[in-house]
Amino acid sequence: MTAFLQAARAEGICVEYSEAVYKTNPREKVQRVAEVIRRSTARVIVAFISSRDFLFLMSELEGKALAPLQWIGSEAWITGHKMLRFPQLAGAIGFSISHSVIPGLRDFLLDLGPEQVSRSPVLTEFWESAFGCSLGGGQTTAGRKPCDGKQNLRDLQNPYTDTSQLRISNMVYKAGYAIAHAMHSIICTDEPNTPPYCNTSIRVEPQQVTEHLRKVNFSRNGYKVSFDANGDPVATYELVNWQVTRDGRMEFVTVGYYDASAPDGQVFIVNKNITWAGSQPKLGIGSAVNSSLAKPPLFLSGRSYLLYFGYGSRFSGDQPAPTGPTRATPHHPAPSSFRQLQPVLSNNLR
Repeated sequence: MTAFLQAARAEGICVEYSEAVYKTNPREKVQRVAEVIRRSTARVIVAFISSRDFLFLMSELEGKALAPLQWIGSEAWITGHKMLRFPQLAGAIGFSISHSVIPGLRDFLLDLGPEQVSRSPVLTEFWESAFGCSLGGGQTTAGRKPCDGKQNLRDLQNPYTDTSQLRISNMVYKAGYAIAHAMHSIICTDEPNTPPYCNTSIRVEPQQVTEHLRKVNFSRNGYKVSFDANGDPVATYELVNWQVTRDGRMEFVTVGYYDASAPDGQVFIVNKNITWAGSQPKLGIGSAVNSSLAKPPLFLSGRSYLLYFGYGSRFSGDQPAPTGPTRATPHHPAPSSFRQLQPVLSNNLR
């Protein structure tokens, strides 16, 4: 965190406060942090926190008189649907794993019937919870009546049936294909002018798969999949902005992209208008951030972890920045996420 704070100050950002809060904290501690946020002069807050812990804190802030705050979120909560209930987060912005629609997944999920579902304990639990009935053919401990066979997943409206915002699932989807490509290269020969031959009797060792994973290079569902010498994939993220629709609903809008493999000048692109907190001016379509600032976004790891940074006018740059506990991912320098957004914020929020 010290590196992050030093980099922020180097960019001319005044860090007013730094706080850590956990869901397991006594309520008095959470209330104190909420009061710090409410009373501060800072109008931009960077929050590295899990959606579970953030939900706990925002519940404490709910109903409190707050000036418009520009929230910058980490991947852990910036696309969290449960957070959409808080109007204070309108205008929030942050980097997220790219979303995708996996071909055929929605139809596969919705075509499941009672017979298929009953073979899986996980699906059975979901089915019985969603429809309030039992697939066991009799009364359950929860007092549910037997399912009558008329239940249809297509009648549900819940996160299970919404496959339009798949992010982690898309990563798993691509990972599965990456492993398949690696195993194919181990057991199969694809020589020019020679029929493909696969020796399925070969015993495949985990280390072999790891070695061949480094060499895969393919495209799936519109995304390229490859790894560098360190075994890391190309850094690609979406810039997500929380915008209010005409009917008053909050929704996630992808307003830009970060792609480390793109040509210089196109690594970080904003291609839609950004709505800022408090009806601030919008950043125009087609804006690009200087490639020298466009480094991979920082996401801090750690369970039940939160840090806030306000920047406002209370403190001068000569005062020492506060410090706090951190657990940063090893491959990303601490200042990178904020440095990408800082030019945008400077032009729109000061």
